[in-house]
Amino acid sequence: MKARNIGSWLTLSLVLTAAPLAGTALAGQANNSLVIGTSQEPPNIYDPWQTNNLAITSEINGYMGGPNGGNLVAKDNDGNLYADIASAVPTLANGGYKLTKNAKGDVTSNSVTYTIRKDAKWSDGTAITPKDFQFWLKVEQDDRVPVPSRDPWNTAKITVQDSDTFTITYDPPYLFADQVSPGVAPSVSMASAWNAFDSSTAKLDPKTGAKAINDGWVKFISGFTTSRNLPKVVAGPFKPTAWRAGNSLTLTRNPYYWRIPKGGADKYVQSVQYRFIPNTNTLKVNVLSGQIDALSAVGLTFDQGLDLQRSQRSTYKTFFVPSATWEHIDINGFSNVQKVQDLDLNDKRVRQALLYSIDRAALTKALFQSKQQVSNTFVNPISKVYKKDAKAYDFDPAKAKALFASAGWTPGSDGVLTKSGKKFVLNFTTTAGNTTRERVQQILQAQWKTVGVQVNIQNFPSSVVFANDFIGGGSNGKWDLLMYAWTADPSLEKGNLFSSTQIPTGANGYAGQNEPGWKNTEYDSLWTQANTEFDLAQRVKLFDKMQALWAEDVPSLPLYFRVNVYTKVPALLNYTFSAYSLYPSWNAYQIGWAGKGAAEIDVQK
Repeated sequence: MKARNIGSWLTLSLVLTAAPLAGTALAGQANNSLVIGTSQEPPNIYDPWQTNNLAITSEINGYMGGPNGGNLVAKDNDGNLYADIASAVPTLANGGYKLTKNAKGDVTSNSVTYTIRKDAKWSDGTAITPKDFQFWLKVEQDDRVPVPSRDPWNTAKITVQDSDTFTITYDPPYLFADQVSPGVAPSVSMASAWNAFDSSTAKLDPKTGAKAINDGWVKFISGFTTSRNLPKVVAGPFKPTAWRAGNSLTLTRNPYYWRIPKGGADKYVQSVQYRFIPNTNTLKVNVLSGQIDALSAVGLTFDQGLDLQRSQRSTYKTFFVPSATWEHIDINGFSNVQKVQDLDLNDKRVRQALLYSIDRAALTKALFQSKQQVSNTFVNPISKVYKKDAKAYDFDPAKAKALFASAGWTPGSDGVLTKSGKKFVLNFTTTAGNTTRERVQQILQAQWKTVGVQVNIQNFPSSVVFANDFIGGGSNGKWDLLMYAWTADPSLEKGNLFSSTQIPTGANGYAGQNEPGWKNTEYDSLWTQANTEFDLAQRVKLFDKMQALWAEDVPSLPLYFRVNVYTKVPALLNYTFSAYSLYPSWNAYQIGWAGKGAAEIDVQK
């Protein structure tokens, strides 16, 4: 899942100060509430199809059931599956997970059978049924819906066994069928609006009517997800009750949620308020002044976390959590864009030269005490398919200059590389207000200058950067270099970030995750094979080749895998996360205050 994203964004205009906000709850356990600070505000908060899959959207969705609307099963901090909406975790041993093989022993399809808990209900008290999963799947499979990827749901089929049980079959087989589950959406609440979208766009041509189709989708999803239209029903331990755009979002405990924490739900947090503070320095001030109880996973920068840790105040504790978040810089590779042609950004020699020009090891040492590992590919080092010997691109400005020269770029009188009368000048964009990214920009800008590359920093609020038509607008020349991060479960690495099927365009509503527009036929072929390779050893070999191809072409400049930093007050219990659970909302129903009788279930080390 990417820490970016898509959709029609709200403007982050209000900068909070250390003074309490009028009309908002003070931080602390007095009224058994929780105040969380975050540096991003999502465009919407309830999108079971993840057409906006910003990290902050996914985190907030965790309180309301999960990124896909609700979890039949999900992962804890150790990567172990637990049952939520489902009555049990399906496995090969208990017969819930089945593999179908041919005479050669190859898996030709697989299926998972789920039984919904009898007490699983929507927040309005109505039962969650197989029909709600069928509705989710129908929308997910519709080509008009701008989901980042339909894999593996595009070929999945749900068969209802009875009022509580259904089987989802994957043909061809899905490698992680037993590790993930289909999403869920309230079919009764959403069906009418969906039918209206369906009828209004049914006869539109996908190409000529792309804008109208996308506008129709935005209208549909906005009716359930924005500050003006909060979701009517959710399937998680909390439900949204108020959203002040640019300010805060409040969620209250869902009395119909079925999992009850030790000692009873009344001993745990009853309401959660997110405060949107886009400037991370201001966010830090709010921590120091006691205006918030905890930070979101999308909160302070690494160096700000170090500052908090050094201060060693007893009023809060700071944690550094190994994450599944990859920080990188995408290079616009769309050859239809004139600037891409003029600067040869679609020439791998130029992209390689840009990477050889920067000293990533020195950067991570200076900014992060070398705690954040330099990356050479898009695969997380803790993944079983990670290629340890991928091409490294250690800092080598002489090699960078030679590569630029081989592509026809030589220094002009002012030191800037020139070719055919054009200067090598790039715009470098990231999220404004993120102090770490802004420092990284300044360091890289200086290093590129030494090899003749002129870089102009051009930042925008995250609400602009992560809008569909900006981050996904490389084909329209919206950006040259774009720095941001992706977050994904390392145990489910699929390599789909750089599949050509993931290239965003106007025709698909700028959905998709291959923002640079990279196309490599051999990579696509290997990726297709890897998606159905159940033998781990063979899969490792396929990913080895995939990463080698990617590292040779470098459609993006890999920087480092982040260590997530967050802060909380010591009396707040069970507010934890890992590279597997991804967000501190994974066990939202168990978050509570020691002084209110909450039991400590999970301890962050």
